[in-house]
Amino acid sequence: MGKSAVKVFVRTRPSAARYPDYKTYPDGSISIHLPKDSTHGIVNNQQEDFTFKVDGVLDNVSQETVYETVAQEIVEGVLQGYNGAIFSYGQTGSGKTFTVSGDVRNYSQRGLAPRALKQIFRDVDMRVDKIYRIRVSYLEVYNECLYDLLARSDSREEPQELVVLESSPDGSGMSMVRGLTCIPVSNEEEALAQFFIGERGRAVGGHVLNARSSRSHAIFTIHIESRTSEEASERALLSRLALVDLAGSERSKKSAVDGVLMKEAQFINKSLSFLEQVVTALSRGDSHVPFRQSKLTQVLRDALGGNCRTAMVATVNGELMQLDETLSTLRFASRVRTLVTSPKLTESSDRDLLLRRYERQIAELKIELAMKDTLAGRSQVNYNDMTAEEQQNLVVLARRFLQGEGDGELINQLPTDTIRRVREAYRAMRTVFQSTRSDLLRQLDEARLQVAGGGRGVGMLGGGVGGMGVGGMGML
Repeated sequence: MGKSAVKVFVRTRPSAARYPDYKTYPDGSISIHLPKDSTHGIVNNQQEDFTFKVDGVLDNVSQETVYETVAQEIVEGVLQGYNGAIFSYGQTGSGKTFTVSGDVRNYSQRGLAPRALKQIFRDVDMRVDKIYRIRVSYLEVYNECLYDLLARSDSREEPQELVVLESSPDGSGMSMVRGLTCIPVSNEEEALAQFFIGERGRAVGGHVLNARSSRSHAIFTIHIESRTSEEASERALLSRLALVDLAGSERSKKSAVDGVLMKEAQFINKSLSFLEQVVTALSRGDSHVPFRQSKLTQVLRDALGGNCRTAMVATVNGELMQLDETLSTLRFASRVRTLVTSPKLTESSDRDLLLRRYERQIAELKIELAMKDTLAGRSQVNYNDMTAEEQQNLVVLARRFLQGEGDGELINQLPTDTIRRVREAYRAMRTVFQSTRSDLLRQLDEARLQVAGGGRGVGMLGGGVGGMGVGGMGML
């Protein structure tokens, strides 16, 4: 597919107290006029006007419109074999979780994840020429620790052995989380059940700005393996769709948190700061990108600059009291919009699949060779491996040939029709040579032993006779 720019959309939370000088335009432009603070004195270089450009603005639109604008094209690509990622970013209480998950109490208000599952299974049922295998996983990054939201144990005090690998063992080259549970699902209902199980396990907390604030980053991933019916046992395309709900950035002065919530806010802001550093390094084209600074950036490695088609929804609050956070979100969105990814089709490198593919290719090549032999007028040539019986008969033939039997007629019986059978003939001759050589060496050793044994017997006999002669002569 080549290069693909990361698309950025801005969604403004509806509010009756929206600041009048916060304006959005259909072409994706956003302008904000913020008067200078008079308390800064006469010499005041504070910027008053801000302008941003994104791929689309989502003001007072339905959840369905958000999905069609942001996710529909990416989901279609995932079904074709390309990886996709959609993540929401913004301050706490701006509507990130509502955008990704939606309102579970209202079907029409469901978010990107449930709608993506619906589209995937609907299209899978319509594509009868392909075979699909779909699995889902749900990962949580909480206080810089990884948790499996679909695992049986939901205790945060019990450590989970989850490790981010920069390269997957399946040969796809994509990052993965080792130890993460992937649940097979066969329909939309099963997939939604797993999604809601993960939703119930997420860490949430309440404060002044948000009564139900997400205290962790959550990544719901749909893993798809697709095969065409004709090559169902040989070629498989691997793709995945990651739907990321990032925890909201927050300022403790505004959220008025303390204790555990304060600690969670510190981890959230720290990980988001590392995410901004990674985005900045990628936008500048730095030779070193600090992906390893946090678990979040390791998990989002492919989405930010790897094998993936990516979109971001920046959620903002248009009220005057929240404009400082809104400006920060829009600046980050502008940097993300400069990123470029390299989506490509990823084939499975499973050994069993490769073995079946190579076996099919070998069979096709044999058929092609047979056709060429027929067109060339050659007799039927056997390109298969020799059986054990044929190899044994060839050894007997080679032995007779090397012993000079048949007055040279046996040479015409040695196989010369294919390179493989010529090699088998050489192997047979080598076998005969080694066997004959071993027999000769054994016979030679036996002869030497016989000669050596016979010599010792003669010497003993001669010594005895000599002794007797001498003694007799002395007696005489």
